[in-house]
Amino acid sequence: MIAPEIPQDEAQRLAALESMDVLFTPSEERFDRITRLAARLLGTPIALVSLVARDVQWFKSAQGLAARETPREISFCGHAIHADDALVVPDATQDPRFFDNPLVTDGPKIRFYAGHPIHGVNGERVGTLCVIDSEPKAFDPDQLAVLSDLAAIAESELQRGQLSETQRDLVRQMDELKRRASVDGLTRLWNRTAIMELLGAEVTRATRGVPVSLAMIDVDHFKKVNDTHGHPAGDAVLVEVAARIRRCLREYDSVGRYGGEEFIAVLSNSSLIPSMKLCQRMRMAIEKEAIDTPAGPVKVTISIGLVQTVAKKTDVESLIAAADAALYRAKKNGRNCLEVGNLDRTA
Repeated sequence: MIAPEIPQDEAQRLAALESMDVLFTPSEERFDRITRLAARLLGTPIALVSLVARDVQWFKSAQGLAARETPREISFCGHAIHADDALVVPDATQDPRFFDNPLVTDGPKIRFYAGHPIHGVNGERVGTLCVIDSEPKAFDPDQLAVLSDLAAIAESELQRGQLSETQRDLVRQMDELKRRASVDGLTRLWNRTAIMELLGAEVTRATRGVPVSLAMIDVDHFKKVNDTHGHPAGDAVLVEVAARIRRCLREYDSVGRYGGEEFIAVLSNSSLIPSMKLCQRMRMAIEKEAIDTPAGPVKVTISIGLVQTVAKKTDVESLIAAADAALYRAKKNGRNCLEVGNLDRTA
């Protein structure tokens, strides 16, 4: 195995990557959309937006791969960031750089790899959009053009940034270890501690007149899913529910796993009617079709409690209590529905 060389502009490259505020942050639909398209259009089981950090390649988006990072020294993308165009490896077992690489000899048993560099605002190669297959293959010019176009879209998304102001501020306050510890390992959403910090920051903004809504979301009868289909199926349900929620929200909204099968969405700069529409969109997205799990398709629904901040009367504890009370009413009223609460009513 030949480890990737360190680029001559490594210090500037890492600085550019850090300035994007995306390393070790939750998954975002804008990148997942690109990797889904890449896998579908190019006919590969795996597609990644891979960012090459100091010691690891970390996946901002991953389709078809459970791992979220690998050591940089065994990465294919560490080689690809040296190229001007796509690096294509038709059969890794026949390539002297990769034939004995653990990613080839063990899971995911890479045979085919194609990765196109993506750049920072000043041209630094910060990572790749790559597609991977466990079977050897070749790409024709049209397929390479598709990969290049999708990489350009991923690059544009990285450069423009879409996290809300409160999320960017939180990310910038964290070192690498705290960022990693702030993302839920299963759903790739913010964890409870981080989403509560974000809610607190949004509440502070609300006292200055910026409307913010809070939605508490619970997967209906989730214990029955685990008891009937097993915990792997339950995990698959939570992962897909989280993904569907994320797809329904705006790019600058915040969503986190509050605990177990419960989620919180913090809807920035959103008054009540638009927030209700977002919540109904989430509810219908979950209800619409069954979720694929190791035990087969499983249908679930969600219940939602929604509350909007009141500028002169807003604190985190009151918001949580009001949203939780609204969620309780949604469950009491038959589940798979939305109930709206207010800060004067917590029962």
